[in-house]
Amino acid sequence: MALLNPFTRINDKLPLLSFDCGDSDLNEFLTTDALKWQENLLAVTYCLENGEDIALYFSLSNDKISANTLPQSFWRKIKKKFHHNKHRSDYPAVKIGRFAVSNKYRNQPEHWGTKTMDFIKRWMVTENKTGCCFLTVDAYPSAVPFYQKNGFKFLGASEEQLYNNFLKDPSRKETIAMYFSLKEIV
Repeated sequence: MALLNPFTRINDKLPLLSFDCGDSDLNEFLTTDALKWQENLLAVTYCLENGEDIALYFSLSNDKISANTLPQSFWRKIKKKFHHNKHRSDYPAVKIGRFAVSNKYRNQPEHWGTKTMDFIKRWMVTENKTGCCFLTVDAYPSAVPFYQKNGFKFLGASEEQLYNNFLKDPSRKETIAMYFSLKEIV
């Protein structure tokens, strides 16, 4: 079953409409870097436009959750999601490299961010051209509650500790690795 895709893949043929999410790094990525990343096959960026501006955008790239980057105790939790004859040293994932909602569309009753996250999850299960078991994200600490609300979990105890450190000292800027198991929606 094909999903109705309301998102436009950015390209150099279409003019980029205005966008401001209040974060200069995310704004700049869209206007300066997204096409370069796409041309170099590093990430693909999609926008939701309303005709006069961009409501939100997200970038996707390939990723993996790997045994060599996680504590053994946490890796066992990941492996438990798969039948023993399907155990591997890594599992394929899609990374949400950037995800930003325009200030104009934030905190609206339509919940644009959550609806888009739900779309990405379903899209990766039904329309993805390769296998992938997980979505991953390196979340800004301020965005962790959004990802948690959308079912993402910390990618290990050290990531949860990073977030707790941020809560004690909001000047910290480390990103927080999180994941969502797509098997939860299959």
